[in-house]
Amino acid sequence: MAPPSPKRRTFTYKKANTLEIPLDFYLPDSAHNVPILLWFHGGGLLQGKRSSVSPHMLRAVHTNNVALVSADYRLAPQVGIAEIYDDVRDCIAFIRNKLPQLAGEGVVDANRLAVSGSSAGGYLAFLAGLYVEPKPTVILPIYPITDPLGLFFTTPQPHPFGGKGPDVKALERFIDVDSEVVANNEEDSARSGLYMYMLQEANLGALLKVKSGDDRWRVAKKVFECGLPPAYVVHGDADTAVGVDQADEVVGVMVGCGMEVAYERLRGVNHLFDKEESVGMEKMYEWLMKHL
Repeated sequence: MAPPSPKRRTFTYKKANTLEIPLDFYLPDSAHNVPILLWFHGGGLLQGKRSSVSPHMLRAVHTNNVALVSADYRLAPQVGIAEIYDDVRDCIAFIRNKLPQLAGEGVVDANRLAVSGSSAGGYLAFLAGLYVEPKPTVILPIYPITDPLGLFFTTPQPHPFGGKGPDVKALERFIDVDSEVVANNEEDSARSGLYMYMLQEANLGALLKVKSGDDRWRVAKKVFECGLPPAYVVHGDADTAVGVDQADEVVGVMVGCGMEVAYERLRGVNHLFDKEESVGMEKMYEWLMKHL
């Protein structure tokens, strides 16, 4: 029998000018000093919403007795990667400094913090591992972007799931950097075509305001200098939305630097595979609970 869906509470972790940026907080029943798993959604940092949590992660709240946090963040291109990273840093500060009081005394242990994310969210997990101090206990990037200036994102790509190309006219107001800054969008919004537009135009770096020669946002290039906490990385070798070479490069550098990393490189598996109800990610959670 499947565990019950965990109850959700929503908090504003930050205000950027007048924009409130929320997170959702899920607790297991009778929680006592449980660790925290923070997850960031995907969408190229261009689109998406915190509610797109995979079923396996919601189930993990009860099956692994963890608190789950799913957070929004400001979206590009109206802001750049530097501002988005600021949201990640501020979200983790909120979790460490304010969430324990909001949850109730003795409910969560914010010193045991795992940071995960899918696709672009996996990129944010890596950035948290590089730059947030103190570092998270572990990171769990799932089919992560790691380099907006890497070969995959600087080469025009076909629609990853075989659909038609983006309607650029419908996307004009979302491409406009002077449009309203938002921290999420609904799935049926025209904004949801931005990722396909980016793949077609091969312009992720420009949309995120990553300048050539600025290596701060190219994960593999900063691993030796900044270090990373223990990491569990998952990526399918048939991924058509984020090339597996993105994960390969960072894992290779971590191995070469003698850092702790587990890599589940899945044969014949495409992007978003873990959105299926049947996917459990058991190996990842087994590793996680040994390290938290």
